[in-house]
Amino acid sequence: MTDTEARSGAPDATERAGLSGGLLTALFVALVGIGALVAWLMRSGGSEVAEVGAPAPTFVVTAFDGSEFDLAAHLAEDGRPVLLNLWASWCEPCKREFPLLSDFAAAHPEVKVVGVAVQDREESARAFVDEMDPAFTVAYDTDDVVRDSYPTFGLPATFVIGSDGTVVEIVTAELTTEQLESFSFEG
Repeated sequence: MTDTEARSGAPDATERAGLSGGLLTALFVALVGIGALVAWLMRSGGSEVAEVGAPAPTFVVTAFDGSEFDLAAHLAEDGRPVLLNLWASWCEPCKREFPLLSDFAAAHPEVKVVGVAVQDREESARAFVDEMDPAFTVAYDTDDVVRDSYPTFGLPATFVIGSDGTVVEIVTAELTTEQLESFSFEG
């Protein structure tokens, strides 16, 4: 491009190709999103991911009390449906939700409530659990197995798993008492 073309407002190569600033931004955002998806798929190794109506991906976690929770063994041996809640100590909605989950677990022994700390430091999660003293099983996702199999775009996130091992419902928001009481645990 000559100096005369530059001063005259003649279109540059990007404009001649039909790419406006907005289109370039949208293209960039799309490419970043695709890159994030590819990275997530590579990290999860194409493993099972929780979806409503599909079998719940199995996992084993060690609870803060030293016990072990194995989803597959629980479903095979105990048979109770599971309310799986993913949380973090830094998450304000999680802090508000925790007492509701504890009350629900105490009032509904027919449902196994399991909370798993994800995207958190183990020391912070342990301190939070010590402070809250929940009436349900609480564990830390040491190897990101739960996080990878039960992906979310925020916390808290709750997965209702029927006694048949099927994911019945997924809620990626802070729960209310009314929501907890309205869940159907039949797969």
